[in-house]
Amino acid sequence: MQRRSLLLCQRFRLDQRGGTTALMAGAATMLLGFTGLATDAGVWYLSQRNAVTAADLAALAGAAALESGSDALAVARDTARRNGFSDAVDTTVTVRSPPLTGGQAGNSLAVEVLISRTQSLTLARLFIADPPVARSRAVAAAHVDEEVCVLALGGGLVLGGNSTLNVQRCALASNGQGSSGITVNGSSRVRAAQLLTTGLCSNCDGGDVWTDDTRTQRPITVANRGAPLRDPFAGLQNWVPQPPPCGPAITFSQSTATISPGQSICGSVTVGTNDTLTLEPGIYYLKNADLTVRGRILGNGVTLVMTGDADRIGTIHINAQAEGDLRGPTTPLIPGHPESAGLLLYRDARATNNGSQKEVHLNGGATLKLNGGMYFPTSDVLMNGKSHIESTCLALVGFHLSFSGNADTDLDVGGCVGFAPYPTTRTVRLVE
Repeated sequence: MQRRSLLLCQRFRLDQRGGTTALMAGAATMLLGFTGLATDAGVWYLSQRNAVTAADLAALAGAAALESGSDALAVARDTARRNGFSDAVDTTVTVRSPPLTGGQAGNSLAVEVLISRTQSLTLARLFIADPPVARSRAVAAAHVDEEVCVLALGGGLVLGGNSTLNVQRCALASNGQGSSGITVNGSSRVRAAQLLTTGLCSNCDGGDVWTDDTRTQRPITVANRGAPLRDPFAGLQNWVPQPPPCGPAITFSQSTATISPGQSICGSVTVGTNDTLTLEPGIYYLKNADLTVRGRILGNGVTLVMTGDADRIGTIHINAQAEGDLRGPTTPLIPGHPESAGLLLYRDARATNNGSQKEVHLNGGATLKLNGGMYFPTSDVLMNGKSHIESTCLALVGFHLSFSGNADTDLDVGGCVGFAPYPTTRTVRLVE
């Protein structure tokens, strides 16, 4: 009996086949689990990368749409969808402008895109109870590359005669097509940082065209530009001015007159050589009336609007003898149009009488300072004769712009404080 028990014990100790099978089964389960976890992790990593790419592209597309005046939120969502992410049971796409968080919070020119997607679990569920979530956030905004002092909207920019145009710290631009781009001819002298046009730039690389008076470097010239420059005052083209009732005619007492806003000026105004006209702060409507300045004109925080019947809208003639100081307002004076901050002179976009008789003439005298934006979207603007306008905050935007004769013009937008009445070249970039 004792011998039998001993044999049984020896057999039990030597026979380990069942234990090995159990051990191998456990190891196989663990190996399978780790393989599943590795496979799932690869899928998760790829999903995270895709989410980052989709958010970046959606934010860039949204910011570009915002620049062009399109529906930024719709474009950003559509871009995310095209890259595999749209709102679903496991996916959330959020698009905001302006962003609510981060360094661009409150920036109305920025677009924020947030994407999240809950990942699926296969064999990794053996080790993980809750599935991970792929998350990505991107913010894009337009970055100002160059400030523009002079922009022709469609009729071209012509620099000719013996004119001098000095815009060393900003660019000259034209949205005209073909030969209606930029033309430099005659003995004109041009000093500019850049020459930009959607059309041709004729003689822009020759003549007296340089970045400064050292004459060592030509301006950066971009012709046949793919996209037109953004018109900073474009919103005003949808505005229909509602001038108040006509006030009394302006009369000069001992060669001086001071007027206040609140009533329309319904008769043409001439500031004679020995006259001084002072404008109190506010917005002034000249209804079917011209403004001619040969003497002195003063006004701080003013906007002058040439309006009235479409075929009778008046124009502006600033002669070479003119002097004084006119400054646009630092806050908008036109309700619902924030772009009117800084607007100094505006001729109604509805004007149909845009022939040679209604050209805008800006031939300021040596002591005339103009500060702000001048907007003539359907008008031809002519600067000629022996004139001189100098300003550190003046942008000129018109349909057709011509500098000729002996016009001597120094323009810059570096001195604009509190408003930005000028166009810019902008590049959309990821900022967060």
